[in-house]
Amino acid sequence: MTQSRYVVKSSVTETMDLIKLSQSTKDIVFEELRQFGAFYQGMLTYDQSSLRPSNHTALFIVVHDFNNVTEVTMISTGGSGTLFNIDWSAAKGIIGGVKSALKPVLIKEVKMPD
Repeated sequence: MTQSRYVVKSSVTETMDLIKLSQSTKDIVFEELRQFGAFYQGMLTYDQSSLRPSNHTALFIVVHDFNNVTEVTMISTGGSGTLFNIDWSAAKGIIGGVKSALKPVLIKEVKMPD
């Protein structure tokens, strides 16, 4: 499992649009945008199967502006086989692709709690 958090200078909806554009070749299995008063929270979930049926990567993304700052939290997991959950760096790769798409609006990376 790989996780990352970023502060960006775009709105929740603009950030979600950037992410969706960068992940257009992957299957989106869940998308939601909710409003809580003046604040927004968006959630995206992607699932990508490789050419081998036993390999897959999942990406969970939460975008919110609850502190008047837009944050993007990503958790990615990937694996191979049923006996061993071997990542093969797929989880890091999928997060790297999203981070690259966020570069034009990226302010900083935030350390995730242990």
